[in-house]
Amino acid sequence: MKRAALIAVIVVLVGGGLYWMYERGQGRDIPDTPAAGTPTAGTCYKVDADGAKAALPWPGEAVGCGDAHTVELYHIGQVPKDLLHRLDDAKGEDVKVVQALLYAQARRVCVVEGPAFLGGDWHAARVQIVAAWIKPATDGFYGCGVATVTGPAGDRFTPRAGSLKGALAGASALAAACIADLRYVECTSPHDGEYAGVYTITPPEAPFDEAGVKSAATRGCTAVGLTYLGLPANADRADLGPAAVGPKTANDWLGSDQAFTCYLMSAKPLRSSVHNLGTAPLPLA
Repeated sequence: MKRAALIAVIVVLVGGGLYWMYERGQGRDIPDTPAAGTPTAGTCYKVDADGAKAALPWPGEAVGCGDAHTVELYHIGQVPKDLLHRLDDAKGEDVKVVQALLYAQARRVCVVEGPAFLGGDWHAARVQIVAAWIKPATDGFYGCGVATVTGPAGDRFTPRAGSLKGALAGASALAAACIADLRYVECTSPHDGEYAGVYTITPPEAPFDEAGVKSAATRGCTAVGLTYLGLPANADRADLGPAAVGPKTANDWLGSDQAFTCYLMSAKPLRSSVHNLGTAPLPLA
């Protein structure tokens, strides 16, 4: 398959296990519980993707998850206090380094807890994981949330009613399928891309190299795409190309799960799925 341009991704995937232990003397007392009145797991909000980048509680009152909302919180946590003390003492460029590590810790927990809450792999669904600090952010508390989205970039939330707990267990209406202009559509509608599977770069916690990551993601999604088409690993389809959605910058990569959602892309609109298409002609619209 020929190479296709990698889809830009908004989602920041970060991880755990990669943080600097900092030995220090006595510092400020950091609370063990969030401030009174902060949101808890099971709280839902009406907020857009930009608004969700702010610290919790978000503007506007929380709503019941049975009512229309965009984000559902499913976990509340706190980052290691070692790093919070280190941030207190950080100077110059070290401030940015520690801030990145702190956010990496929060995001990693959200990514790990997400599948358990949803009942399935969120990479393969029309959802986005959200991590946000809880005010005051200096205490290190954060909330993990999930939103349904309009496309792979995860930059536009869609309102829904009802909890997403267990929503991805078994067959789900939220499963990723086809896309047109980077928006999810049914595969019976004209489209230019189709979800093919998920590829994870190994080993875990591998160092980041931009060119290497892009190359590995392209190779991996090429293999995933060929399997989806029902073709052998050495096959070639010049009329379809791979695209990967995942962590492609150093900050995105830091401690991420290193997973990429793979799509098969066509230069011409298609009218049906290419699953197990093999070497047959494309179903052009």
